[in-house]
Amino acid sequence: MEYRRKEYFRHVLIHEVPVTYSFKRDGMMIFRKGQIIDISPSGLKMFTEVDLSSNSEMYDLDLSFILFSKPINVKGNIRWKKAFGDGYYYGIDMNNVEQHQELIISELKLRRKKEVFEEKRQNL
Repeated sequence: MEYRRKEYFRHVLIHEVPVTYSFKRDGMMIFRKGQIIDISPSGLKMFTEVDLSSNSEMYDLDLSFILFSKPINVKGNIRWKKAFGDGYYYGIDMNNVEQHQELIISELKLRRKKEVFEEKRQNL
């Protein structure tokens, strides 16, 4: 499946962000953990050791994570999958409303300010 994202920016995280995700399989809710590798206001790249495809079916996900201080809970659809090491990278298209996009942007700004401050402090 070819997927071309059209984003204004995509932030590659210096320190990966833990994410908890859930999906329905055979009528049961399954909860798993992964790591966010990069993120934009409308999508993210996630690594997990779990193969989320079953018989060519890709699951819709409920995602929960904290970029800086506020919890973010969004729904997402898997757009692509790539095997890597002991797990898989997934491209997730978040089905979020504008308020989630604004929250993601503001949390990324705060996170980046903290990273820059810590980098400067380490170089002193």
